[in-house]
Parts: sequence; structure tokens; C-alpha cells
Amino acid sequence: MASVEKYFELVDQSQQQFIETLREVVAIPSVSGDASRRADVVRMGEWLQARWEAVGAVCKRVEPGKQTLNGQELDLPPVILGQYGNDPNKKTVLVYGHYDVQPALLEDGWETDPFTLVEKDDGRLVGRGSTDDKGPVLGWLLCVETHKQAGIELPVNLKFCWEGMEESGSEGLDAVIVAEADKWFKGTDVV
Repeated sequence: MASVEKYFELVDQSQQQFIETLREVVAIPSVSGDASRRADVVRMGEWLQARWEAVGAVCKRVEPGKQTLNGQELDLPPVILGQYGNDPNKKTVLVYGHYDVQPALLEDGWETDPFTLVEKDDGRLVGRGSTDDKGPVLGWLLCVETHKQAGIELPVNLKFCWEGMEESGSEGLDAVIVAEADKWFKGTDVV
């Protein structure tokens, strides 16, 4: 069995790769409140689903319905449900996060392009979504990828729910949660 030290070694060695992955997702302008960016929001959800499936998670893409935005009828971005691990001897943890972001323009006070991740002189990484909420969502994925690379099993089963409308009132999410409560979310021990 691999050691926790191996995991932390890999985390240290992968720091630049982690930053580049964050840079990649920050560059996707997944602004849920802008009809012209809806395809980008969907693309961000698809990116997450593909990466989670590549690491071995079972994913389910749920289409939560339609929305009228600025006079246009649009498909709501998908809710990506997933599960990594299904050991009946382990607790199952459900994690929630969102992959959409607020609008951001240089005119809003950004010093640099908000959809380009920038490292400041003090080491901070700045870019739209880097902390709310793409960075934290990405953190779960990178943690699982690194555990797998290190040959260390997660101590829990992991279920997740990633939505693309949180910055616009989570439209459509309630219906998905109700519909999946006794299906996908069944067996969840901790949220």
C-alpha cells in the first residue's frame, strides 16, 4: 500500500500542473447570466464530466430544463452528478459545487483580463472563478487524481453534484435534487 508521504510528494511535484489546469478552467468564460456565454457554461460542465470520467468516476449528466433570459429561450446548463468509489464498507460523502461564474470585465476594476489566470507578485493566483467556485471544484478532482496516481484509495466513497447556474439563482437545481433524492443521492452519509 502506498504511503501518504507519496501523495504529498506528488502534490508538491504537481504544483505547476495544478496551476496550469486551473488556468485552463479560468479561461472558460462560463458566465451563466449572459446568454451569449451559455455555450461556454455547457463546455465547462462537459470539461468536468470528461475529467471525472477519465479518473474512473461514473457520471450522469442531467438536463434541468429551459430558461428565458433576455427574451431568449435557452437550455439550462447541465447538472453533472458523479460517483467515485462504491465500497459498501466506506461512508459516502456528497460534495456540491458550481462551475459558472459572475460576469467580469476590465472596466469592472480588474487589473488584468479576468479570464486569464495571473500570478501576482505576492504569489496569489487571480482569475475569475479561481476561488468561486472553479478552484474548489477543481481541488476535489485533483485530489482524487493524485490519490489514484499515488496508489492510495480514498477513505470514503465520493458523490458530487456540480451545477452551472449558482451565480444565477441555481435555476433548475431544486428539481434535480428532488428527482434524484431517492436515486443518485441515495446512500449518502454526509453532505
